[in-house]
Amino acid sequence: MADGFDPRNLPRRDLRRLVSELWNDERCDHVAPAVLDAAINANAKSLDRAVLSAYLRHFPLEHPAFERLRAASALGAGRWEWPWKARGERWRLWHRDDGPTGVATALLAGDDARAILRDLGLDGDLAEGEFVAQALETACEQVAATKADAAIASGQRLIALFEQLGVTSTDAWLAWALLTPWRDRSPPDAYRERLTKLLVARVGDPRIKSRPWSALAAEMPSTDASQLVAMVRRWLVHRDFRAFFSIVGAVTNDPRQWAARQEFWLGYLDSEVVDDACFAFGRQADALAEMSKSGDAALEYAEITGGGADPTHSALIISIGDVRIAEWSHNGSCRFWDRRDQKAPELHKPQYFGMQLRAMNGGRGFDSRFAAIPHASGWQANFAGFIYAMTGIRHPRWGEGVSRKRYG
Repeated sequence: MADGFDPRNLPRRDLRRLVSELWNDERCDHVAPAVLDAAINANAKSLDRAVLSAYLRHFPLEHPAFERLRAASALGAGRWEWPWKARGERWRLWHRDDGPTGVATALLAGDDARAILRDLGLDGDLAEGEFVAQALETACEQVAATKADAAIASGQRLIALFEQLGVTSTDAWLAWALLTPWRDRSPPDAYRERLTKLLVARVGDPRIKSRPWSALAAEMPSTDASQLVAMVRRWLVHRDFRAFFSIVGAVTNDPRQWAARQEFWLGYLDSEVVDDACFAFGRQADALAEMSKSGDAALEYAEITGGGADPTHSALIISIGDVRIAEWSHNGSCRFWDRRDQKAPELHKPQYFGMQLRAMNGGRGFDSRFAAIPHASGWQANFAGFIYAMTGIRHPRWGEGVSRKRYG
């Protein structure tokens, strides 16, 4: 603005507009105090409304004139007999910390977030403003600080709050708040499933859509954001891994055989050495596919096409250290690859060719003698031995298994 500019000479309409819009333009920083003085000294309700609306809409904490804006809002709101006077006194709206904190507490405690904001005068475009955004971030901080059962109750309220308001701009804060209480322990299964379902719906599966999660982690108010993302990945791996054994176990003709496979592979899972996993159904495995879609815990799965596999069978593709594994739902040999082998199946593909998952040849790290061994007597020791030879990872029960010469 030109030197000698005096906002007192502006028409009231232009002064109101300037009060409302100058907060996002650094070129206006030096005139903000004079503009506020002109607005507040006019002693006009319309200008006082413009001042407090600017405060609530922009809530510019880092602006050099923020304190003057806050004080002007408090003065303007308190000198008229209108709803803003009572709201300001009750909710301490004109206090930079107490205002957002009080609103955050009310939103988490209430059942109707929009009604609360309406009572506060924070509806309409003010509901999308920075004051409400700050209150939501404060609510996230409150939830992140909770533990045990309180973390579940407060987390559920936070989820409901974000859903009621349709908020997406602060997904990083939401994810951080919901995950932080569980850094050192796992939540109950039902709540963990709700969290993963919510976050996958809002952001995507981090095993497949790593870029949105990297961007989200960069926005989290946390130094261990990458660990929180890794935790979500781990939860999804556990969910899919267990789901495969549960779904196949419900329709298997040999429960005893399947229980042995489940015990063996869940040993690695519970030891936290499974890096990733996904599963795929043959084209005629309709019963399994339908089971995977049942309820709220619908799972993503791939399809096995082409020859090399019975269309009624399904497979679990597992990554443990340097080993890629394809375990089958029915009788047949388990397949192992070095994960760096170009012929090793990738994870989370929409389709797999049966011949690839049943392949009897490969490059570095592929042992055709071992891969041809069916689930006959002693298979656990053989599997554990090969995995140990390839990765140095011991099975919690079978240990180093039967020693085998490392291939390649």
